[in-house]
Amino acid sequence: MAIVHRAAFRVGWWAALAVIALLAWFGRPLLSGASFEHGFFGLFWYSMLALATVLWALPSEQGWDGSRFYRRWRLLGVVTVFERSYPASEFTGIALEQESAAVGRDHVWLVLMGTTRLVFAHWRASAASVAEAQALAQALSCASGLVLAAADTATQGEPHAG
Repeated sequence: MAIVHRAAFRVGWWAALAVIALLAWFGRPLLSGASFEHGFFGLFWYSMLALATVLWALPSEQGWDGSRFYRRWRLLGVVTVFERSYPASEFTGIALEQESAAVGRDHVWLVLMGTTRLVFAHWRASAASVAEAQALAQALSCASGLVLAAADTATQGEPHAG
């Protein structure tokens, strides 16, 4: 049974593109000035927007294909550009961790635990997203045979990808 968690094609992914386009439109006056400052800040502004666009255009997806876990970066969410795979034997369990946020909602992280920690998915904490995280963790546990750890609701800091 294959399980995939994608960031592409969600509302937030499209909203990020709208923000990038809005910022590009907002920065137009930086291109029309004749002074050195306008040119410098225009170059900086649009180089940062180009970086944001590249990051937007290469969303990652995490998955389980029946024998291994993988992380793929896909051009516009369609064509695989780079992939890393991890054998299931590298992990000992699956954990849901909740990170307290200073501003806004908390975050829930689905983490594969073992010799390396692999962040499989994350959500902003709400009743619906916590239920989705629990369902995905249970499905991964059943499919991969990894033990589902008890939820950790007092995690300090954000888990790092392996």
